[in-house]
Amino acid sequence: METTLIGQKRNSNMQEMGETREPMAADCWSDANRLAEMYSKKLHHDFWVLFAAKPHVTQKNAIVNGWEVIAKRPPQPMVGVLVFKWIHKEKRLTVETDLSLPYDIPISEAEMSSSMKDFNPILADTAKKSGSILLA
Repeated sequence: METTLIGQKRNSNMQEMGETREPMAADCWSDANRLAEMYSKKLHHDFWVLFAAKPHVTQKNAIVNGWEVIAKRPPQPMVGVLVFKWIHKEKRLTVETDLSLPYDIPISEAEMSSSMKDFNPILADTAKKSGSILLA
């Protein structure tokens, strides 16, 4: 695996790409699915599950997660929020990519890809729709 700063010599303090993100994403998905399945027993229609996380105010290196279940589709993307939709007829959870704008750690220009294959047009459109993010 690559370190977060390509070309740097590894040491025990360095995090590898994907070391934390993939397990956290899997936990987020399973928590969202479990929550949706519980709510679906009472709500017999489509609904949305919102997830946000941010650093803890007083505890160093701690994260606070927040979940909300709503009956109506959010009108626009919200910065820092992942939006899942429970499809009642299919008993299936999906990610609303056109509403999800998960907060991420800013990276330096040197770490950003300049390859067009890495450009994500859905994420760019979602950012524009949020009214909160200006794209350069």
